[in-house]
Amino acid sequence: MEALHLAQSWFHGKLSRDEAQRLITQQGLIDGVFLLRDSLSNPKTFVLSLCHMQKIKHFQILPVDDEGELFYSLDDSHTRFSDLIQLVEFYQLNRGVLPFKLKHHCARIAL
Repeated sequence: MEALHLAQSWFHGKLSRDEAQRLITQQGLIDGVFLLRDSLSNPKTFVLSLCHMQKIKHFQILPVDDEGELFYSLDDSHTRFSDLIQLVEFYQLNRGVLPFKLKHHCARIAL
């Protein structure tokens, strides 16, 4: 399966929790500022870091294996997505389990 999310500007790859917090803080602590990153503590999972009420919350995105098909879910596989792009698009339109809809992605900083 091709990892289309790697090309997305909201995807930051192997970013630590602290780095994610720093990036979002630099962007301004605005409700709905978000980024996705690889989980460093839990390989194969991803983390959505989202700003809400000037706090940054981190949500684990877990891969769900359903009879050999891989899905991603933020809410114990109630809502499943075949890729992270679908997941982000869904939460841009629906709050779902999140405290706030995804509004502004945190741009990758070119070093």
